[in-house]
Amino acid sequence: MNAWYRDFGLAMEPIELLMVFGLSLGRSMPTLFFNPFLGGKVVPARVKMGVAISFIVLLYPSMIEMAQPVAKGATYALLMIKELTIGVTLGFITSVVFLGFGAAGRLVDMQRGANMAEGMVYQLQERATVMGNFYVQMAVVIFLSLDGHHIFLRGYFHSFEVLPVWEFPAFAGVGEPVVTELIRLTSDLFVIALQMGAPAIIALFITDVGFGIINRASPQINVFNLSQPVKMFVGVLMIVIVLRLLSDQFQVWMGEMLEVVYRTIGYLAQ
Repeated sequence: MNAWYRDFGLAMEPIELLMVFGLSLGRSMPTLFFNPFLGGKVVPARVKMGVAISFIVLLYPSMIEMAQPVAKGATYALLMIKELTIGVTLGFITSVVFLGFGAAGRLVDMQRGANMAEGMVYQLQERATVMGNFYVQMAVVIFLSLDGHHIFLRGYFHSFEVLPVWEFPAFAGVGEPVVTELIRLTSDLFVIALQMGAPAIIALFITDVGFGIINRASPQINVFNLSQPVKMFVGVLMIVIVLRLLSDQFQVWMGEMLEVVYRTIGYLAQ
């Protein structure tokens, strides 16, 4: 029977192939679910399943070359938990940076008094302000135009080589650096929000100070009503002026995100 399998290019029995397929799907699905630039949560489940299966088909030749028997029972359940954890980790890393861009837009809209106007960011399946949505969509366009998704997918495929689905990582050497990277990346979310929103926030603060001086000089003027359209205009104008700098900084943070992805995959190989 084993010879018959090998005649068809199968290195293991069909039941073991299905087990390997299930483990590979456990790593792929969370990555696609949390990943904003591959569609995120807005992509229908059937489409994401089809993309995940196509990824596994592409990985099949290299996986077969180093295929090993897959453990069953409780060990298989632990392997599935491991795969789900890796998939969620990779998806979380890619989503944090885009969440930071959305937070930057929310800060700007709060400063200019437009934070009540919200819409849905379909890639993140979360509500965001107008500028937050603009920041996220611009970041996705820039990331795709720079072939960042190709770099990410190469790292994703490489993760199956450094840590096959039928093996456990060396937990003593993986846990601490991975957790440290996730904590640092989460803290960077606030840095991204402040850095991306700083130009418009500073300009709006100066505008508020100017209207405050006017209010002190002429208390009879309704400064609040006068300031709202001006602040709306100043916020948008400032973002347009520094748009090139913002796009450059987008690239810096997205490059940092990809570096964290590759470092995390490198920790799995230890």
